Amino acid sequence: MRSLVVDDEYVSRYRLKKIFSMYGDCDVAPNGEIALKMFEWAHGESVPYDLISMDVEMPGMKGPEVVTKLREWENVNLPKEKGARVKILMISMAYDGNRVASSFAGGCDEYMTKFITVDNLKSIMQELGLVKL
Repeated sequence: MRSLVVDDEYVSRYRLKKIFSMYGDCDVAPNGEIALKMFEWAHGESVPYDLISMDVEMPGMKGPEVVTKLREWENVNLPKEKGARVKILMISMAYDGNRVASSFAGGCDEYMTKFITVDNLKSIMQELGLVKL
């Protein structure tokens, strides 16, 4: 599994990278603008990401806006098979119904708060079909 962690907070990036690295290669981006460039580069090099962990609230481009742009890029550049799309996990400090709704409307696959453990991330990755039991 190849993953990308997008978060403006160093500690969150470090912690998530440590967990996702247990399942394969993991890159990090400190903001949405860099994440979009990394996403497109990965496709250009034929090493696309399987999973993107996206912080909701970041300076500059917010997580839901980045997700919308990622999905727009996929709609133009990728085969129409659903399996070709990257799985996107939105992560926020607190549960907010409006943020959850806008995240799913923009195209995320799953949403969780930052009370992250290895077990709950593994469970989500299993639900998304990225890791096996």
